[in-house]
Formats: sequence, C-alpha cells, structure tokens
Amino acid sequence: MSKEIYKDWFRLDNAAKIFPAVSNKKETNTFRVQIALKEKIKPELLQLAADAILERYPMFKVRLKTGFFWSYFDYNSSPFLVEPLAPKVCGEMNPKQNNGYLFKVFFRENLIALEIFHSLADGGGAVMLLKSLVYEYLYLCGYDVTPDNLILTKASLPTIEEYEDSHGTYYNAKNRKHVPEKKAFGIKGTPIPEDRIGLISGTLSTSEMLQLARENQATVTEYLSAVMMYMIYVTQIQYREHLRANQKPVKIFIPVNLRKHFPSKTLRNFTNFVKTDMVMNRSDISFEEILALVKEQFKKGMTKEELIRKMSENVAFEKNILLRMMPYFIKRYALRIGYNIMGLSLNTMSFTNIGRVDFPESMKPHIDNLSAAVYSGKFNTLNIAIMSFEDKFKITFTRSIIETTIEREFFRHFAAMGMKVEIESNSVEEY
Repeated sequence: MSKEIYKDWFRLDNAAKIFPAVSNKKETNTFRVQIALKEKIKPELLQLAADAILERYPMFKVRLKTGFFWSYFDYNSSPFLVEPLAPKVCGEMNPKQNNGYLFKVFFRENLIALEIFHSLADGGGAVMLLKSLVYEYLYLCGYDVTPDNLILTKASLPTIEEYEDSHGTYYNAKNRKHVPEKKAFGIKGTPIPEDRIGLISGTLSTSEMLQLARENQATVTEYLSAVMMYMIYVTQIQYREHLRANQKPVKIFIPVNLRKHFPSKTLRNFTNFVKTDMVMNRSDISFEEILALVKEQFKKGMTKEELIRKMSENVAFEKNILLRMMPYFIKRYALRIGYNIMGLSLNTMSFTNIGRVDFPESMKPHIDNLSAAVYSGKFNTLNIAIMSFEDKFKITFTRSIIETTIEREFFRHFAAMGMKVEIESNSVEEY
C-alpha cells in the first residue's frame, strides 16, 4: 500500500455516520483509553512517538469533511500535537482546536491518555493505536522492547483490511428485521455545572473478579451488568416502583466487539450491542432474579443470527434509497431530530467492557495499569467502562450529575465480600 493511497478520502463506516450529526458540547460521543506507566512521561519523546505512529495509522491521520450526501474523511497534513491532560474528561472533539484531528493524546505525570471521537474508531481500534504509541515511546526511551505479534509497529505497512467498513462486509440483507424498543428508565440527578464530567474509578483484583463470576456461573460482563442493574434498582426504584417514571425498563447497553465473532481486521468501528432489559415495578426483586434474566438475554443477544440482524438493520437504513438521495444538510437535521427523540432515551446507561489487554513480555515491567472512560450526557447521565491488565481490574464510572449513590453502593457490594477496592476520583463536584 503506497503512501499516496494514505491521502485518499474515504467514507465513514456505517456505525460512524450518525455521530457528526448529533454531537455537541453535552453529547460529545467521545471515549478515553489510558495507560499508567511506572515512570514519569517525557513529553518530547511522546511527541516523537505520536509522529512516528501516525504514519502507521493513516486512517487516524484524517480530518472530517462535509460532502453533498454524507460526511467523509480526508487526509490531514497538519501537525499533530500531544497535550497536557485536560481537566475535562471526554470533552467535545472540536477540530478547529485540534488541527482538524478527531483524537487527542494527553500526558500527565505517568499517564498517557488517548481520547477519540467515535466516528473515527471503536474501543478495539483505539486500544491498538494506544499500544503502538506506548511501544514506540518505550523504544525511544531506550528500552529493549519487542512487538511479539501483539503490536502494529511503524516497520509494518497498513493494509486495506484495516480500512474496511466491516458492517457492510458481513451484513445480511435477508436478516434485517426491525424490533421496536420502548424508552428506558433514566437516572436523574443534579447536573454538574459547565458540562463537566465526574469520574470515579475502582481497582479490584482480576483473578478475584473472574472467580466471583465463575461462582455465579456467569461471565464477568454478565455478572457486573446484573450488579449494575441491581444497584440502579435499590437506589433509584425500589419502594417507589409505583411511580409512573419507574414503569420504564432499566436497559443497559453493552457494546460487543464483533472482531471476536467475524474474521475482521478493521481498525475502524466494528461493534454491535447486547441489552439487558427489565421493568422493575415490584419491591421484592432479588439480585439472583436479575442475574438469571441477564444471562438469558445475553445468551439470546450474542447468537450470530442476532448480531447479524442488528448489524443488517443499521446497514439497511443507510442503504435506503430515499436517505441516500437526500442532501446531507437535510440528512443531518433529520438524524438529529430522530436521535434526540428516541436514540438517547432507549438506554439507561452504557456498559463498555474492553476486557483484558495483552502486551509483549518486554513491555509489561513498564506498565502499571490501564483504564477506559466513556462520556456521559444529558440523558445517559451515568456510564461505565472496564479495562484490565494483569491482576488490576479497573472499573470507571463517568457521570454528568453530582450524585454518586449508585457508584458508592456498587463498590460496597464487592467490599462487603471482602474484596479490596481502591478508589480514585477527579472530585469534579468540588470545582
């Protein structure tokens, strides 16, 4: 793949197309993956590492342009600059303030944080970029690190497969049935001023978490999703289940990395979702009842047929002839109205489990932990992201409201079992 191909424009993938139309200061549609090393970051070497790695990731070296029918990505020749860590978590990705780039690399003390606009990539693509960046940084620091087939280095060449819109590759036009959804229960609270995001992160033992899930005959994601639903129930709904607002189902949106189900090597968006869905209009709902329902819903939602159906429903919408012929300025207006009316209100919260991240043995001695965070907005006021490295299992809540009752009870659940929980917070309510 020649360097000239890097400069070609290319279309946004199927999952990415809605985000430019609906994003703003409150609904930023950004997320963060970050790594804590065991020594203080050298900004000048991090800048050199970013410059080198961007040549390996040309699908990130782009700016967003508006065409007549859709937005598209075009090659960005402007310099990319690493920055001190911003006080706001997952803030708006304003291209005018970032030389046109749709992601940022931050540093503070021993941290390297990558924040990215969802149109550019999902968690899978962002983690690959972060791993490459850290590898190159450690190499420039003079450490003897090797990629061991786990890192995309600057010595390798990008492939067409990495650019692929895999939704369009694997969808099935015959399996695209639309399943109507009800509006979800929303977690309400006192908005944090100035569109700031509160962050609370808890570190637990990976081995203990795996053991706990096994004892409940569940995966880690199933078990934690059930705990999350139960905490929403006992703090927000129980004994008030008769109220009209509490008749809506609690629905947790869990992204699924489709690369684990289809032979895709794309570095762009390729996720779908599973949803937990329960109307909690009784005062005697037990955790065991919730867990059983969650496992049943995961079993159904994770079938290949169901994953393809959801994917195909989205692709079919994009391929609609009327939508395709509509000028973008009208599309954008229609997408924004539809998203504001239904899109945000279909989920109570999102629960992103990026999972365990593997590194070459030569890099592990330099790494302390990894974590992730997802923006929170006006309706989805509380979200959660998980990332683990070795025996450090990090659960990070982000919120757009001051109240922290749910997070407190969530972590107390594990402390009551005798598990050690280390808590960190950005103390945004004190600003």
